[in-house]
Amino acid sequence: VKALTSSALWAKSPDRCAGASGSGYPLPQHLLEVAAVAMELQAVVPCPGLSFPAWAAALVGYHDLGKASPGFQRLLGRVAVPGFVLPAASPDRHDAMTVPILTAQLQKLGLARETARALADAVGAHHGSIVASTEVMAAGRWSTSCNPAWAAAHDELFRVVLAGTGAEDLPPELDSSQLRWLMGLTTVADWIGSSDSLCRADRLAEAFEPRAWYEQSRLLARAALIEIGLAGGGLRSVDSGAEAMALALGDRGPRPLQQAVARIIDDLAGEPGLIVIEAPMGEGKTEAGLGCGPGLGSSDGRGIYMAMPTQATSNALYGRLARFLERASTGRSELALAHGAGGPWAAQARLREIGLGTADSSVQAAWWFKGSKRALLAGNGIGTVDQALIGVLNARHNFVRMFGLAGRTVIFDELHAYDSYTGGLIECLCSWLQGLGCRVVIMSATLPAERRDLILQAWAGDVPMPAAAYPRVTWARPGRVQSLAFPAARRQQLAVQGIAADEVANRAVALAQQGARVLLVVNKVARAQELFGLVRVAVPATLFHARFPMDERLEIERKVLEQFGPGGSCSGGHVLVATQVAEQSLDIDMDVLITDIAPVDLVLQRAGRIHRHDRPRPSGFKQPLVLVAGLDQELPTVDLTSWIYDRWLVLRSAAWLHAHPLLQFPRDIDRAVQEVYGPEPVAAVPELADAIEAAWPDHQAEESEMVELARQATSSAAAPMDDDIADGGAQFGTRLGQDSQTIVPVTAEQLAALEEHGPFLVGHYLSISHRGLMRHVRTQPWPTGWRDQPGLRHHRPLLVVAGAVVGFDARLDPELGLVIG
Repeated sequence: VKALTSSALWAKSPDRCAGASGSGYPLPQHLLEVAAVAMELQAVVPCPGLSFPAWAAALVGYHDLGKASPGFQRLLGRVAVPGFVLPAASPDRHDAMTVPILTAQLQKLGLARETARALADAVGAHHGSIVASTEVMAAGRWSTSCNPAWAAAHDELFRVVLAGTGAEDLPPELDSSQLRWLMGLTTVADWIGSSDSLCRADRLAEAFEPRAWYEQSRLLARAALIEIGLAGGGLRSVDSGAEAMALALGDRGPRPLQQAVARIIDDLAGEPGLIVIEAPMGEGKTEAGLGCGPGLGSSDGRGIYMAMPTQATSNALYGRLARFLERASTGRSELALAHGAGGPWAAQARLREIGLGTADSSVQAAWWFKGSKRALLAGNGIGTVDQALIGVLNARHNFVRMFGLAGRTVIFDELHAYDSYTGGLIECLCSWLQGLGCRVVIMSATLPAERRDLILQAWAGDVPMPAAAYPRVTWARPGRVQSLAFPAARRQQLAVQGIAADEVANRAVALAQQGARVLLVVNKVARAQELFGLVRVAVPATLFHARFPMDERLEIERKVLEQFGPGGSCSGGHVLVATQVAEQSLDIDMDVLITDIAPVDLVLQRAGRIHRHDRPRPSGFKQPLVLVAGLDQELPTVDLTSWIYDRWLVLRSAAWLHAHPLLQFPRDIDRAVQEVYGPEPVAAVPELADAIEAAWPDHQAEESEMVELARQATSSAAAPMDDDIADGGAQFGTRLGQDSQTIVPVTAEQLAALEEHGPFLVGHYLSISHRGLMRHVRTQPWPTGWRDQPGLRHHRPLLVVAGAVVGFDARLDPELGLVIG
């Protein structure tokens, strides 16, 4: 075998290569190893709308062409390379150097310059961002005037990769989605190809022949993908939508909603599509969404990502998704818990709670996929919508997240929970997901028509937007939107009455003393703590809010479901005092709702927790009743909603509810949302009408600002990135609003034995937005070893002694949670 001049060039220093002693890892072998991983990865995540496996593998292999430069070789500590000169002034950024070298090589092959540069930019972005043009220009000036030995090495390396991969003719021109896919493929293949699974010094004893090295590397790559959980474990294929729904439902029969979605799955016939499910609370939207995951016909489904509004809703549905995967997967499934406090440690704990996650289980925690950059690569996942939205922001490795979602079924639950800024990001994400060959499912009980139509237009284009009667399912292909109504599984009449804000505790007690299960939902944690203190002295009561540590919060939720869920054990009067945590994905059945005033869609979401299941009701509570604090006043009490909700929406909601004291579900769910969020005036008493008019300019200005910020955020996503922008949301976040911080209450004893207590503390976090307390925890020094503990590095410690926060007026109460002030 002819010796290669470029074999004298290193891809990695000796300390970065398993088993190396004195010599680094040669560059030609590394390029082919990463190309081999890319070839095997394409069987898991194929390019949307295009098949060019050999050329895709070759392009990925070229990602490190820039390491064939004196600056990079000197960076590895080399002072001399046989046959090459090492001038000290040459650039040392190999990703920047790759771009002009690869562009020139592709042009020599016959590719147009613009196409060649786009491909080179894509593979050169493997360190997290497209390389800035100034860096590329500096590298280009060297590459065009470099010593002939370096130019010959570039030619040789280019031919080696072509020979190894067998790529022929010319690579195709890629659209923006396919370029994003190539960026992600390059980065992930480089991570795996640089690991000990392939980059091993013991292989260097073999004679190097490009094709043989590449084929052997493919075998190693295949084994590595299986080991880390990136191969196999997809969702099984089915012959019909009805069979897919049977997998989602288990031993339960389909309701009209699931039957309607099954027909739509048959209509799409395996094609990507956008499905919008608008149905009342408790109709089975989650199961309908999961049923869209299995593949139809001969192809297996790639997997599911469920994008939830909060960490808590993600945690709550994790076990439900795991059970579905147990029924629907073709092999071992890796299931990620993807949010700031998730990761494999938290996922393993959730799985163990339901008897999964063991060595012989078909559903496993996604251990290789730890860290926010990797979480969406797991075959299946559930987490916050934020993790997916970072893919459309100017954030490092945003394209890795998009690559992880390619070809998947992506489910957005509780879409009504987002403002116009986050909603704008979701519209942009849906457009990208279409290009990546995804099936997208959007679910909500209370979705404004304008939000629905904007998302449908992002998928279908500027076409007519039919809307069947509520409840409905609407689905889109490029150029066409269809809508289908279905009968609700239950109908009910609901009475709405006003109550004074300072009377809610007494009324809740009186109703519970009559034997009712009372759900009391308020807008602020401090108010919930205060009301709970008043109620619990008279009747059995439970407090549920977001300011408990997560492990305690999940235990409270478990007890709440045990008491008030289907077949719940509660047999007498009881008051459940809660905040917004009771609005979403909580399957409980209460007799009466007392709620603070809020936007009408949220009031209706809260109302979805009463008379949810069929069971015997206490005398006097056969019909559902909603009592709204402040509704019987001419103006709702300001301190019930200040800094929480848009005032214009709250006032319009109060006016609408005041004018509609008797609601018919499901019809009036959609009617209320469309009329309150729509452009027409709502009937109101004069004082309320004046207040609505006065609140309109601020509402309009805020909405316009959010829409513009969303446009700016998404348009910046493809721009080069400054080196000081950290991994994550960059200068644009996924949400607007108050700053927040996750904290972990910890004692001095736990800090002294951090390794022993670390696994418990990982699940003991909570989120705060109190400015004073955030300032306090952020100015405290990091305890020794804290940021080295898995799962703790993103949280701040909060030191407590006997429940009292050290240095701040707050305490952690076992019954009230974190009490501030």
